[in-house]
Amino acid sequence: MESHAPKAVRQKVAILSRSFSKSAGGAENYAVNLAEQVAGEFEVHVFCERSDGSHPGIGIHRMGRTIKRPRWIALWLFAWWSWRQTRHGFAIVHSHENTWHGNVQTAHVRPMRYSLFAQATNPLATVLVYLKICTSARLLAHLALERLRFRGGDKRLVLAVAPALGDIIASTYALNAKQLRVVPPGIHLAGASAVGGSPAFSKVDARKALGLPLEGWILLLVGHNFEKKGLAAALRSLPLLPADVFLLVVGGDAEQADAWRTRCAQLGLGRRVVFGGSLPDAAPAFAAADCLVHATLDDMFPLVVLEAMAASVPVVLSVAPYCLAAPLVQQASAAWMLQDPHSEQQIADAVGALRDDPGLRQAQIAHATEFVQNHAWPQIGMQQAQWYRSLITAEGIHG
Repeated sequence: MESHAPKAVRQKVAILSRSFSKSAGGAENYAVNLAEQVAGEFEVHVFCERSDGSHPGIGIHRMGRTIKRPRWIALWLFAWWSWRQTRHGFAIVHSHENTWHGNVQTAHVRPMRYSLFAQATNPLATVLVYLKICTSARLLAHLALERLRFRGGDKRLVLAVAPALGDIIASTYALNAKQLRVVPPGIHLAGASAVGGSPAFSKVDARKALGLPLEGWILLLVGHNFEKKGLAAALRSLPLLPADVFLLVVGGDAEQADAWRTRCAQLGLGRRVVFGGSLPDAAPAFAAADCLVHATLDDMFPLVVLEAMAASVPVVLSVAPYCLAAPLVQQASAAWMLQDPHSEQQIADAVGALRDDPGLRQAQIAHATEFVQNHAWPQIGMQQAQWYRSLITAEGIHG
């Protein structure tokens, strides 16, 4: 009698992400890409408030009606709802949100506790921070969730998107090395010009589509929060640069763009700055650009930097602590590092050097190409899947 081996049962994994959308921001993009990478090996279910489309091989479970304000109540409501949905039947619960449950927690930002106390350099300042916390329901709610999220335990794993962020979490919540891993964001290299692919858009066609000058040097700034991404300093740098240097700003909402257009007009820069809005596909922006200026004031591991490197666009990037991924980039000589992202002179010097020295530009692109090849999503997905398997084995879960 012929025997048939039973089919392997895929383990069920729950992923918690309030906005499961690649266009919602860097952390949300990260969650979507990582879910797609592990969906081949695991049965992936996503629990979210909103999602902008279907994802083959992934079950999407939406919370339904939600509240937006106050935000701390919305966070607790999502944590409670997602706990109710995932407390039974899942081998792994992987949270990208501030929740008390989940045996895998990915941290995309500095802990609030660290941010509150980092500037308290004397006893009086510390007392004032405690008073501020005790009189704020919002802070108490956030900190309570955060403490529960980062509590220790052999069956829990905390993932940080940058090494420096991992160090901050470990020191703030006394996590040991066994409980903490670093999983940086990745990039899809298929078709990327940096690894031998053909760009989807020519420079001329991309500039025509975006309403940019066909000649000249195009700086690119990408982000949802223009202030935090360093737009003010980038604008101040333009008068220090030749007249054929222009700035393309991608992202943000219409209201924010209108406010900055007015500001550009007041500075006499209206003809040198183009606001491209939120693009469903940023490929034309990278094809049109000669340099990415990411003078960020607060970032962990910005995905846009990897995207620029994959498109063979030189990068100007803030050092740590403004960007916690900067030590990795700096070690690889993959970008021009800004010591002070507030300094328009430093930005102008960086852009001027890259613009005027083709050898310098090509050397940086070569280093960036090597750097980005070590950050491909399939590699990161395999690493994540291995940690899932390790946790499942440690917990004795078999289906």
